[in-house]
Amino acid sequence: MTILILQPIRPTNPPALRERADALLHALVASNPAMSFDVAQDDTAVDVPAHPSLYMRHATVRNYMLDRYLTAAHTHVLWIDSDLIAYPPDLPQLLLDACPCGIVAPFAYLDKWPSRFYDIGGFIEQGSRARMWPPFFNQEGDVVELDSVGCCYLAPAALYHAGVRYAPPPTDYYVEHWSVMQEAKRRGYRVCALRDVRAVHAWLPDYGLGLN
Repeated sequence: MTILILQPIRPTNPPALRERADALLHALVASNPAMSFDVAQDDTAVDVPAHPSLYMRHATVRNYMLDRYLTAAHTHVLWIDSDLIAYPPDLPQLLLDACPCGIVAPFAYLDKWPSRFYDIGGFIEQGSRARMWPPFFNQEGDVVELDSVGCCYLAPAALYHAGVRYAPPPTDYYVEHWSVMQEAKRRGYRVCALRDVRAVHAWLPDYGLGLN
């Protein structure tokens, strides 16, 4: 098993946020010696031609990184947004144990309000966005079956090896992850999130950044 960790880096990220991302990745790799990792943090994707749609730009960056770094040796791809400031070091194993044959994410929270859900446009249940405040989803239980997840998730590399790529969503109600998630479900993969596994997204104004 070889996991490709892909982390798009926005060039405007301040040093504190970049250092936090680096430290988390170092801890993750060190905590999983039985797994093989290739790590790609990339801030050059901004050279990809710009597009007026925010989600099209995001999709273009993700596709750029897949085309640049994914090889036949990779069995999984772990996307981790660079503005996440906390997640468990054994995250890959937790995700694999819960959903070995699908796309799986931790629940994502916002640093400023620890009980507020983050990336409600990425996490979709039966066509509806996650709620900002509990209950986030209609389902109960530790594993929540979803239409889409976002910001941090493990996906089978076979999906990308088959040519599946990111595209702008049909409406701005969704985000760039939607196209890959829907194609994955059409191909028989599960898409789910783990209630008991927690990732935390930075409150970007604390770092001098806008919310997007």
